[in-house]
Amino acid sequence: MRGLLAKIGYVLANMLVMVILHGNRKQFWPKIPLLSLRDESIGEHVRLLFNTLSVTSLFQVALGQLPRKRWLARLLTIGVIPAALPAMILFGQRVLRLQGQSAEVYNLALVPLLPVAAILVEDAIATQLTTGSDHADYAHLI
Repeated sequence: MRGLLAKIGYVLANMLVMVILHGNRKQFWPKIPLLSLRDESIGEHVRLLFNTLSVTSLFQVALGQLPRKRWLARLLTIGVIPAALPAMILFGQRVLRLQGQSAEVYNLALVPLLPVAAILVEDAIATQLTTGSDHADYAHLI
């Protein structure tokens, strides 16, 4: 049960950080230099997702909530999930041909789904790193 609550907390924390970093015209807080979006391009959204996952992970490490044995899996996840974002955005634009309000709903649905995907990817990577037959090869990295 504790593991599930920790994962829910991770998703919620990522959502909060993403909203803070993304901002909009109506935000009442200033943009955060180097972390906030500069424009609405796909590349900037990839950077936003990378920054979101990184900031949340740094807070977890600082609070002692991310075990050392998961650090490598988290670092790999921070690379994998943002790298997949352009495909997800282009899928909505080109394949589903979403426009206007439906495109906004699709993009907003990605906000909780991306941290959930990060949890799944991290768990899969951590499992491979700790139980794979090449365990000895990765032991020095953990």
